[in-house]
Amino acid sequence: MIQHTLDWFDAFVAAHHMDAPEDNARLELKREHCLLVMNEAREQARELSLSPRMVELSTVAGLCHDVGRFPQYQRYRTFRDPDSANHGLLGAIALSRNGGLAWLSPEDKRLVRLAVAVHNRRALPPAVAAEPDADAGLLARIVRDADKLDILRVMIEHFKQPGPRDPVVFLGLPDNPERYEPAMIRSIDEGQTGCYENMTTINDFALLLLSWINSLEFGRTRRLFFEHGHVNALFSVLPDTAAMHAFAERYHARFAPRPTSP
Repeated sequence: MIQHTLDWFDAFVAAHHMDAPEDNARLELKREHCLLVMNEAREQARELSLSPRMVELSTVAGLCHDVGRFPQYQRYRTFRDPDSANHGLLGAIALSRNGGLAWLSPEDKRLVRLAVAVHNRRALPPAVAAEPDADAGLLARIVRDADKLDILRVMIEHFKQPGPRDPVVFLGLPDNPERYEPAMIRSIDEGQTGCYENMTTINDFALLLLSWINSLEFGRTRRLFFEHGHVNALFSVLPDTAAMHAFAERYHARFAPRPTSP
């Protein structure tokens, strides 16, 4: 099952090759992201001691979760959904129209397409979220957590790069090192995830990523959020002010994993 999906994925990505090197570099970023989310989703499913079928479906859904990014970028030259199209829905459509899951049963196709379609929503639709132990809800949660964990890696790498920020990666936000939107901090303090619509600068993007701690479903993901150094890396790019230091202290006090007894 997984090898069939990998073969299809490679062919699908190759079909969206573009002429400009900078365009292909951005698509390569998404290809690598899909492969790493595949690995994260598989490991999360294994940690939950799921059945072999659910481990495989988690792996397949992790790989396929962002296939909508390739037609999105080829058509619109952006990864910003409000300026183009919902990439989760584009991905579900691409899987359906291009035979991406032909080797799965009808029920397993439905589960994977649903996970792909909802992976980028701010919150799971009530019909999916209502039954957290059902296969559909569980698969969607696994993919959403795995996606966020690797997006953090990707974005921190870009934050650390010298020189101008890539406007596609940073969604066209201006780079104003001292400015941020206080509403982003309030949303985190109130246990919510930030809204893309509230972002006004690249600093707000860092705060949005920090807000994801409120939407992570699994203890493993929340632990790795800290253990991989993502939290410290994001705070390091934010303004060096007393207000931001106070927020960092609140954040660590509330969310940092507690040491386990020997």
